[in-house]
Amino acid sequence: MEIKKLIAEIKENIEKTANIKSIFGDTKKVDNVSIIPVASIQFQGGGGGGFGEMEGKPEKESETLEEVETDENKKRGKGRKGKGGGMGMKVDVNPVGYIEIKDDNAKFVEIIDKTKLIIKGMKVFMIVFILHTIRHILRRKKK
Repeated sequence: MEIKKLIAEIKENIEKTANIKSIFGDTKKVDNVSIIPVASIQFQGGGGGGFGEMEGKPEKESETLEEVETDENKKRGKGRKGKGGGMGMKVDVNPVGYIEIKDDNAKFVEIIDKTKLIIKGMKVFMIVFILHTIRHILRRKKK
């Protein structure tokens, strides 16, 4: 597949996935309150390719490339080498809150992820602990 066609296909698939409905979801109506869920979507991707070259020359000038690329020659490292390619993509969708519409008033209500909050707190604690330890070690060396 040509690279331009591949990129166009990826773009088309992302456009299908990353639409308003994916981010906001369907509106839910309970009594006179409408609720619209809100999420964040992050796309990350990368790709690569490669090529190679002919390794090992035919032993006879009359040998063709196909004759050089026998199973035995491949084992010995002769023949065409290379080619390659690859691609990866990561999509993260996380709920961040919802929009509540009631009596012609709208407000955004944030969803707080307690797990992420705890992890961030632990990271801050570890940084403070490491810095305190380094400070303590440096003070001991001065004495």
